[in-house]
Amino acid sequence: MLLFRSPPAPGRVRGTALGLVIAWTALALACSGTPAKAPAAAKPAPVTVQSVVAPPDVALEIACTPTGPETCFDAIDNNCNGAIDEGCGVHTGVIQFTVAWPDAGADVDLSVTDPKGEVARINDVTQLGLAKDRNCPGDPESCQGQSMENVYLVEGDVPRGTYRVAVKLNRLGNSPPPLRVRFSARVGQRTWSALLEFRVPRDQKVLTFVL
Repeated sequence: MLLFRSPPAPGRVRGTALGLVIAWTALALACSGTPAKAPAAAKPAPVTVQSVVAPPDVALEIACTPTGPETCFDAIDNNCNGAIDEGCGVHTGVIQFTVAWPDAGADVDLSVTDPKGEVARINDVTQLGLAKDRNCPGDPESCQGQSMENVYLVEGDVPRGTYRVAVKLNRLGNSPPPLRVRFSARVGQRTWSALLEFRVPRDQKVLTFVL
């Protein structure tokens, strides 16, 4: 006896074919080796200052009051945007320490020691990323009559620990003492500022910032 089966309905054929296409497409994607999307990188922890220690005769100003556009080479965050002397050819960073003084004949030294005990120097970068880009008045080409020194974090994560900042008077200039030196510090988006007074050579002010 011969059995005859009726052909499948057209809709059933189309449904079966569509199912095969979907199955083959899914298999092809699974075997294509397309890498899965990597999880988003975690944002770095915000930079916070645990403590700041300054000499008794140094009054640190924490609040910033905008006074207008940024003024070059005064070591002040005039526009209160968290950067000191930006747009003036001075390097800035998430960590930054700057001093400026009006008498071009005076010699003031800014020395910053990082949490590993390494001092930031001209034309060099510490292991933690600190660099010094101005040494006035010792380098006339970079200073060009503007008396300031600047230490900043080049790049990368902010190293935690203690930063020792020493500001020392090496030589008085043509003006009678005291020599007034503007000091500013930036950590993250916060800035500190103070007016330091020096009367005799070798006088030194030391501040510490603990992150």
